[in-house]
Amino acid sequence: MRNHKGARNLFLLVAAALIILLLSFGQNSSSSLGLNIIREGFFFFERIVRSPVGFVHGLWLDYIYLVDARQENQDLKKLVDEMRVKCMILEELREENWQLKAMMDYRSEHQEFVLYPAKLLAQDITMVFKSVIIDRGSRHGFYLDMPIVNPDGVVGRVIAVSPRTAEVLLVTDPNSAIPAHIEDSRIKGIVKGRGINTLSLEYVRRAEEVHIGSAVVTSGLLGMFPKGLILGYVQEVTTDENKMFAQILISPSANMEKIEIVFGLGPHVEAAD
Repeated sequence: MRNHKGARNLFLLVAAALIILLLSFGQNSSSSLGLNIIREGFFFFERIVRSPVGFVHGLWLDYIYLVDARQENQDLKKLVDEMRVKCMILEELREENWQLKAMMDYRSEHQEFVLYPAKLLAQDITMVFKSVIIDRGSRHGFYLDMPIVNPDGVVGRVIAVSPRTAEVLLVTDPNSAIPAHIEDSRIKGIVKGRGINTLSLEYVRRAEEVHIGSAVVTSGLLGMFPKGLILGYVQEVTTDENKMFAQILISPSANMEKIEIVFGLGPHVEAAD
């Protein structure tokens, strides 16, 4: 680029000198012809010199623009990612605050219970048991067969305990069986897990009138669970003339896939009937 600029300057000096020289000879035809040739040569030389320079200059400006645009896009993408993370954190904090508020409301509404809060540590993903591990154990007042609840309803019971952790068998596990009754009709049965997010109310005669949507609560029999804890709602009722008992499916009130904070019900609870 410097060579082109130097050549152009040299040409301008030579052209100026020639013009001055020719002017000194007067305005005859020969000198006018010489001036015309010089002017035309100067015009074409300027085009030849300036065109590559202008082309390179344009490419340079386009390159700089693209680099700036690319950097700006990267900065904007980084900003969007940061805002997305902040939104996720805020959403998580809002959900946690909602859960804590629900737990506080549950505690204030059930002052007849001694409640021990705990958080979920892990969940069994095998097909053997539907169970979870919580971050409280015998040192915190948890014991075998302790009922575990959250503001939505019954979660399960403790089946193993160590000083700092406990394992909870969920109500959806097939090994779970809880004495219960339908709240509006007082029809009694046993709520059992079905291995998925569904329960069943067993040993209800097919002649009994059971309504879809009715709440099913713990009956307090056998003394393991206090009376009146919500287990779920009647989802489906099927009767068969060849069977003594109806098939009653229940949707659990507590979502087992979203358990995070729970309460253990202490031994000083409302006595069962």
